[in-house]
Amino acid sequence: MERIKPIEEKAFWGHDFLTWLWFRAETEQNGLEVKGHGPVYLWVDELLKMESLASESKENIIRSGDVANCAEAVAALSVGKKATSARFGMRKGDFEWFFTIDGATFDIKGMKIPQVLPDEDEDPFEGTLLVRLGHIGDCMQVIDAIFAEYAALRVDGGWEKTELPAMGRWIAQKRGG
Repeated sequence: MERIKPIEEKAFWGHDFLTWLWFRAETEQNGLEVKGHGPVYLWVDELLKMESLASESKENIIRSGDVANCAEAVAALSVGKKATSARFGMRKGDFEWFFTIDGATFDIKGMKIPQVLPDEDEDPFEGTLLVRLGHIGDCMQVIDAIFAEYAALRVDGGWEKTELPAMGRWIAQKRGG
């Protein structure tokens, strides 16, 4: 149990990260410029769990449709709830990935990678496996780079100065105000 306590105490980092990532995905019209990867397009895709760590309120689980813009998600944001788990779609160049991030543990779950077709000149199993592993690695590197940007904002003061006010405006705009 002592190992779980530090995780629970730092869970807000992950929840803030997911909420910030949702914000960035919706507000960066030309994609997120990810260091070392160029433009990356993200969107929340068919799963969003939200709750407040500060209150005993129930979590909101939204599973289908335009989950990022539904009334339940907007209402949850308006009362201070944050994303605790979210499924994202990501496009980089000609490739698309889908994955779920757990905010408390930063686990990446259920990753769907771009389709891989075997090359005629290679061993179909070995060539396909290496390309699939490459796609997994690419996705993880992008997520790591985005998290590094988030962490830098959190520790250098940019979080309070720029990101929180911008996120507040984003939430107000989603509410229609």
